[in-house]
Amino acid sequence: MRGKSDDTYKLMKPPGVFGMQARAETVSDETIGMIGLGHVGLTLGLALADVGFHVQGTDVNPEVLDITRAMRPHFREKGLDELLRKHIGKKLQVLEEFDVNNLPTAYFITVGTPITRELFPDFQSIRRAAEHIGVFLKKGDIVILRSTVSIGTTREVVLPILEKCSGLAGGRDFSLAFAPERTIEGNAFEELRTLPQIVGGIDAQSVERTAAIFKRMTKEIVSLNSLEAAEMVKLVNNTYRQTTFSFANEMSLIARRWGLDAKKIIQAANSGYPRSQVPYPSPGVGGYCLTKDAYLLMNSSKRKGHDSRLLQEVQEVSSTMLDSILFEIQDFAQQYLRDKKPTRLGILGFAFKGYPLTSDVRGSMTVSLLKRLRQTKFTVAGFDPEVDPEVIQEMGATFLPSIAEVLANNDILIIMNNNPAFKDLPLALLKARTEPMFFYDAWGLYAKEQFRELPHVHYRSL
Repeated sequence: MRGKSDDTYKLMKPPGVFGMQARAETVSDETIGMIGLGHVGLTLGLALADVGFHVQGTDVNPEVLDITRAMRPHFREKGLDELLRKHIGKKLQVLEEFDVNNLPTAYFITVGTPITRELFPDFQSIRRAAEHIGVFLKKGDIVILRSTVSIGTTREVVLPILEKCSGLAGGRDFSLAFAPERTIEGNAFEELRTLPQIVGGIDAQSVERTAAIFKRMTKEIVSLNSLEAAEMVKLVNNTYRQTTFSFANEMSLIARRWGLDAKKIIQAANSGYPRSQVPYPSPGVGGYCLTKDAYLLMNSSKRKGHDSRLLQEVQEVSSTMLDSILFEIQDFAQQYLRDKKPTRLGILGFAFKGYPLTSDVRGSMTVSLLKRLRQTKFTVAGFDPEVDPEVIQEMGATFLPSIAEVLANNDILIIMNNNPAFKDLPLALLKARTEPMFFYDAWGLYAKEQFRELPHVHYRSL
């Protein structure tokens, strides 16, 4: 029988970490400081406020502070409006600076961690956040890094800054932990309550303290005995997901060469078979996390002298799908729309995913597609029920006010995410067409048979 890894301890409520009982008085007196009020920080801050913690939240963006103080969401998230109204100005204070008369005892760093053009981690925001906290850090405080980072960042980047700015010693004077955010946008509050929280620390006390905070919010803590192990967990989760998506897309490319329907093949492969559940093909891997986390893992691997060929291939497949889509729409335009100037191309779906619902366009495959389309002669317009018209315009497309407008006013249509609103399009509107139309269903939301009575519509999916 395979034994448990030495660096994994699974904790169920209520026992403490590493066999030590969490001190209730410490948790009840904890004041939380949150640096970063984006998707990760604001949802976590509100979730902690909802279980009784007093939270002070700050952000470098004054507009985010103003909008949040006004109890208005600056991104789409189920349940966000209600919790803003319930806690802003009460359990969650939105501040330019932490309250020096009531300083936090536990600090969360929840800032973004982009990658550079050279595909290396950019930790400027994390460094600034650590410097900021270091000025206020007191003996007995704890700092918890929540941002996704390459392996070794908490110990090698955050810890030295905290020690330098505070004059204190990590592990002796203050605690330090890493607890990755793993929620899915659109269902963050539910998953904050239900997903196991991963915790790794500089020492056992750091893990115990962090676990005690999260136990107020969730039922299960998975504790690791190092910062590095916890950092790698998040990278494993997201890189595995990207790998499965890339595998599905590679199968789609192979099936296409044989004239086969990839979706039907995957349905058959998954049907009643317990050892693999292959996802369906898609336009590629999108979102703020999945588009960069494999690079963070590759960077971590290279630092130890290992080049991951698998991860390199995964990244290449991810970029191949858009090339395939662009080739097919250009080929169709050349065959059927050569004399039509300009060629009108409509897009349904600008957010990086359609479900769970989100307004987030960071890492959206539509952004990448639009960049490629700038080199063509297509005029581009589109619609997404979750994305503001101004954002669509800024992305480089003309906003159309409805799905019907997109269907009626374009020669080529591409479905770029799986928003439920796109699963029941009014296809009857296309019966009156007398000119060729290319309907590219990049998410496989429809079957080819549904277009048999639409002779001028050429349907294609991945």
